[in-house]
Amino acid sequence: MSDRRAVILAAALRVIAAHGADGATHRAVAAEAGVPLASTTYHFASKDALVHEALELAIGRSIAAVERESAAPGPADPAQLVGRLLSLVAAICDDDQAPLAAQYELVLEAGRRPELRPLAERWNQAYLAGIESLAASAALPEPGQAAEILSNLIEGALLTQLSVPQDAFAEGPLRSMLQRTVAGLARPPAPV
Repeated sequence: MSDRRAVILAAALRVIAAHGADGATHRAVAAEAGVPLASTTYHFASKDALVHEALELAIGRSIAAVERESAAPGPADPAQLVGRLLSLVAAICDDDQAPLAAQYELVLEAGRRPELRPLAERWNQAYLAGIESLAASAALPEPGQAAEILSNLIEGALLTQLSVPQDAFAEGPLRSMLQRTVAGLARPPAPV
């Protein structure tokens, strides 16, 4: 990828994070990138192409973070699992090249535009696979279901944090929620 193209995509993600996918016009992205308008139209024939590639970049970076944070060795017990999940959250949230708000804006856009859904599905599958791998190595029963529960908890908490930010969110409320949830998931299911 050319340097100019990379600068434009990074700017597109910042614009999307601040103004949503509809705000990612060629003009707005060019202004954010500090490049002439002709540069954005040269590299991206349409706004849809720009949004699509920005989504690919954000999801690619997020998947790389998930793979990095869920790589072996996995957590040996539920307490270590909480720490690894918090590291995963930090890696996703702290990536200034793919702002969290832009990731959510782009995933929502994939819900509206069928041609973007395969990208969102790829992200969801990689995210769940990473959490399932962590849950399995921490010996949680039914790691697939545990991954879905943990994913839903984390995603809901992150959306809340984006809309109503709290100081020390990860080390405070999120850690507490994860500890309680992981403790519950670590118990064997009651017989039916």
